[in-house]
Amino acid sequence: MSLLVVGTIPIGSGRVFAGPVERATDGALSIGGERCPVCQGTPAMLLAAEAVSRYLATPQPYALLGGDLGRGDGTRAVYDRLEEAVGESHARVIAFHYLQPIMALMRGAVESLESRTGLGELMLVADAGGMYAAKASGVASHFELMTPDVGEVGFLADPNVSHPAYAARHLLGGDGFDPADLARRAAETRGAARVLLIKGVTDRITVGGEVVASVDSPDVPALEAIGGTGDTITGLAAALIAAGVPTVEAAVCAARVNREAGRCLNARPYHRATDLVDQFPAALAEHVGSMDVLRVSRA
Repeated sequence: MSLLVVGTIPIGSGRVFAGPVERATDGALSIGGERCPVCQGTPAMLLAAEAVSRYLATPQPYALLGGDLGRGDGTRAVYDRLEEAVGESHARVIAFHYLQPIMALMRGAVESLESRTGLGELMLVADAGGMYAAKASGVASHFELMTPDVGEVGFLADPNVSHPAYAARHLLGGDGFDPADLARRAAETRGAARVLLIKGVTDRITVGGEVVASVDSPDVPALEAIGGTGDTITGLAAALIAAGVPTVEAAVCAARVNREAGRCLNARPYHRATDLVDQFPAALAEHVGSMDVLRVSRA
C-alpha cells in the first residue's frame, strides 16, 4: 500500500506542494522535487513517514500540502486537489493532518472517497485539524486510526462540542481524568476512529473504546517540550500501516520507536523534531526486527 499525507504548512497562501516525499542529504524535505520548509507539524510527520519507508524499502509517502496562514485558503486548495492526488499516488492509506477544521470540506471529501473507491479499499488516519474536522463533521467512525493527546480524547468523547477548546476541562488531564473511559465514550458516540493511539505519559492504544495496549517506556520527559514529536508518532504509525502492519501493532510500534529515538538522542528541550527523526533507523532496528510482517515487507 502507499501513503498520502494531506495537510498545510505555515507559509504564504496559494502555494501547493504535491508529489513523492524525500529527505535530501542535507536533511531538507523535498516534495515532488521541490524543497519544502521543515518545521513541526505536517513536515515533521512526513519526515517520520519517509524514514519508515526508507528503512523498510517500501513506496515513498506522497504529500499534498497547501500554504495556509490561518485563513483556510491552503486547506481549501488541498481539498480541491485531493482526488487528483489520490489518483496520482495510488494511495490506500490517507492521513489528514494539519488542516483548518472546515467540517463541510472533510465530510465532502470522505463521502467522495467512499463513492469513488469504497472506503473498504482505503484506510483513513487523522490527527490535529484533520481529526477535529472528522469528529465535528460526523465522519470520525469512517477512520481507521486517530492519534489524540490526552486533552483531545476528551473532545472526541463529547458529542456536543466541535473543537477541543470547548472541552477545556480535559486539556491538561488532572485528578479523576481517565482517558480509557473517554475513549469508550468516544466509541459509543461514534466520535472516534476504530483505533486510537492516545499520546501521553503513558501511551494507550484502544480498539472500539477498549484499551488493548499501553506503552510507558522508555520514559523521556523532554519529548513533551520538543515541538513536533506528537506529529512524528502519527507519521510512524501511518507509514507502518501503509507497509502492511496491522493497525494496533503499528500504533504500538510507533509509540515505542518515538520513545526509543528520544532515548537514543538523549533528548533535551532544545532539540528539534528533525533531530529525533535522525534516530529513527536505530530505533526501528530495535523495535521492528522481531515483527514478522515487517520482515516480509523488507524482503
